[in-house]
Amino acid sequence: MFKEKPICEACGQNEAISFSFFPFDSDSSKGEWKFVCECTSETEDYYIPIKDFFANPPAAVGWMAHMNEKTWMDWSDFMNMMERFCEVTDSYGTL
Repeated sequence: MFKEKPICEACGQNEAISFSFFPFDSDSSKGEWKFVCECTSETEDYYIPIKDFFANPPAAVGWMAHMNEKTWMDWSDFMNMMERFCEVTDSYGTL
């Protein structure tokens, strides 16, 4: 799917399988998005399987519309994560 495999931003060992949201604390909807493997399954608040997000163009649109309904969604942080994802997967220049 990608030129290079995305490596987990948490452990740095395994291929990332999801875009995951991690809250800064339990009382806050503020947090950060990372692409990760299963190593964070106990600490993430929300995840989007990468294979599902990129399954086809309607899937990506559907996921973005779904996420836009979330009151805690931080699009700036999500897009910063996507920039990092593009960099590590060598996905620039595909447009």
